[in-house]
Amino acid sequence: MELSPQSWAVALLAAWLVGASKAGLSGAVTIAVVLFASIIPAREATGALLPVLICADFIAVSMLRNNVRWQALMRIFPWTAVGVGLGTLMLYFSNDAQVQRVIGAIVAGMTLYQLYRKARNLNDVMVSRHPAFALSMGVAAGFTTMVANAAGPFVLIYMLAMRMGKLEVVGSIAWYFLVVNLFKVPFAVGLGLITWESLAFNLWLTPAVVLGALAGRRLLNHIPQSTFEWMALLLALLGGLRLLLA
Repeated sequence: MELSPQSWAVALLAAWLVGASKAGLSGAVTIAVVLFASIIPAREATGALLPVLICADFIAVSMLRNNVRWQALMRIFPWTAVGVGLGTLMLYFSNDAQVQRVIGAIVAGMTLYQLYRKARNLNDVMVSRHPAFALSMGVAAGFTTMVANAAGPFVLIYMLAMRMGKLEVVGSIAWYFLVVNLFKVPFAVGLGLITWESLAFNLWLTPAVVLGALAGRRLLNHIPQSTFEWMALLLALLGGLRLLLA
């Protein structure tokens, strides 16, 4: 891809944020989505970012492979596949800008609800026990990750509702996105969002992803549980508002 030096700097920063997000700073990946879309047309940016995310997923899983709750993941995986299918149809037939605004409204609303529950100490409200909770979070996550690589807020809300510790949250999210992002590849190729040209572009960004992952892991070990949850939810809210106002 023919990019200016400034655009390359933005792309490298976005790749660093992807690595940092996968290793601990949940929500930072939504900022990377914004940065990619600022230097590449939005539709192409969706496909160009996917291999970068997968690279970071492998790094995150290698660092957090023992911190995962598979039972919680198995509840949401099938519904995520349904959401990916719906997202593929949306990308094929609809305008990306309109879809992003709808997703942003849903993400912001769900995150505000979770922040409200934490502020009011509503820990006795076990949303996760309702059968529709995993279904709704899974479909929403699959749809948003396929359309805009922005499923983080939905997955984060789901994991926090499972009453996990911070390392379990990050580890489970790492495994979730590795499986889901690999599942998305054939759909992205079929839509023409991943090409040999975009893969060559991704290759140059790999070192930045690795550096970001190392930095994110170190920061995670120095953040208390409560601070981690508040920070992660606020970043998710910012990501939702970004999609809504873009």
